[in-house]
Amino acid sequence: MMSSLSIAISLIPILGVAWFLVPYAHRRADERRLARLCREARAIVLSYDDGPGAETTPRLLELLQAEDAPASFFALGAQVAERRETVTRLTAEAHELGSHTFAHTNAWKAWPWVAARDRDRGVALIDEMGGEGRLFRPPFGKLTLAGLVSAWMRGLRLAWWTLDSRDSWQRRPADEVLADIDRAGGGVVLMHDGDAYAKSGPGHTDYVVDLTRRIIEHAQANDYRLMRLGDLLETEART
Repeated sequence: MMSSLSIAISLIPILGVAWFLVPYAHRRADERRLARLCREARAIVLSYDDGPGAETTPRLLELLQAEDAPASFFALGAQVAERRETVTRLTAEAHELGSHTFAHTNAWKAWPWVAARDRDRGVALIDEMGGEGRLFRPPFGKLTLAGLVSAWMRGLRLAWWTLDSRDSWQRRPADEVLADIDRAGGGVVLMHDGDAYAKSGPGHTDYVVDLTRRIIEHAQANDYRLMRLGDLLETEART
C-alpha cells in the first residue's frame, strides 16, 4: 500500500504538466474562438504590445487618426507611467487601452505571486488612465494554472491574438500577413510599439507603421471591418 508521501510524489509529474498544459489548452481554445469571431464579423483587429513607445506609438496614432481606424493597445505600466500624455491621446481618440502587466514578467519564469503582483499593478494603472485593465494580454502569451485561475477570479478577459506579424524578430513580408488574413477571413494581428523594439535595430518602427498602413488599405479595399478587440468579443456576448 502506497504511503501518502509516495502518492504525493507520484502526482508531481501530473501536476507539473497541468501547471502549463491546462492554460495552454485554454489559450488554444480561445484563439480558435477569436478566429471564428473574426471570420463571422469579417473583422481585423490591429493590436500592439509593450508600448507606448516614444517613436512608434505617436506615428501609429497619426496614421490611425488619418485613416479613422481603431486599434487595441496592450500597454506596459512602466511605459504608461513615462508617457501619460501619449496614453491620454490614445484613449481620447477612442482606441482601446488594455493591460500587458507593469514590467512584462514572464509567468513561466516567475513565482506565481510575483507574476500576479506585476499583472495587478499593470491592471490598476491602466484603469487609472481610463483604459480597460480587465482586458489583459499575458506577456509572451504565457500563463500557468495559477495565473489562469487568478485571472478568472479577478474577472479578467484574456486578450490573445490569431496572427503574429513577428515584427519583433523576423518581420514577415506584408503580403504574407495579408494572405493569412484572407485565408482566415480576418484576424487579430499582433504587433509591437514599445521602445525596446525600436532600439533593437533599424527599421522596426517603419515596418510596424507600413504594415499597419497596408492592413488598413487591404481592409478598405476588401470589405473587412477594423475593430477593437473588446468590441469583437462583445459580438459573441450579443449572440
